[in-house]
Amino acid sequence: MSRELFLRRVRDATGRDQKAPVPLPPPPPEPSGTKPVAELVARFQIEQAAVLGRVSVVSSVAEARTVLRALLVGAGTYIRSPHGLLDEIGLPELALDLELEQVEAAGAAIGVTGCELAVAATGSIALSSERGRLAALLPPHHVVVMTADQMVYDLNDAYLLLAKRDLPGAWGMHTGPSKSADIEQTMALGVHGPGRVDVIVVLPE
Repeated sequence: MSRELFLRRVRDATGRDQKAPVPLPPPPPEPSGTKPVAELVARFQIEQAAVLGRVSVVSSVAEARTVLRALLVGAGTYIRSPHGLLDEIGLPELALDLELEQVEAAGAAIGVTGCELAVAATGSIALSSERGRLAALLPPHHVVVMTADQMVYDLNDAYLLLAKRDLPGAWGMHTGPSKSADIEQTMALGVHGPGRVDVIVVLPE
């Protein structure tokens, strides 16, 4: 089929003339508005629990370090994404103290990442491919460390915020552990990604 024939069939099917002006896209939606941090965090916890994710809310970096240490105990191997908050929380020192070996993602027992933002209304975490994707996808256990001020209310607010940033190769919206019911309609965790997800949220001091 020629290109012109294909396009003519599309025009006929849609009822549009070849010279008809292209309609302008709708204006971007308005932000959802500022909401209290406590409300955002509470909603995020509810949504994560609904998809079998686990959230630890802490009041300081020191407390976050304690929670992260408990999650890392016994892991043996790990991989991390490059993120300043992970350095601030003391991940390199924790790994050394616990004798964790940093390995390639495919062989790591646990992947530790930061995030770009979190969406309270869906329990989602936004990750940028610029920081690498494998630490969040290949290990069976994914741990996310974030601050409460990285949280927005809904996807509308998330897209408005991300649109202001340089576009990476990909944005990933991660919502709880990987789940699939493809086989006999039986829900299984960890089929296409981590089967366990923990999020540590550091409240403002």
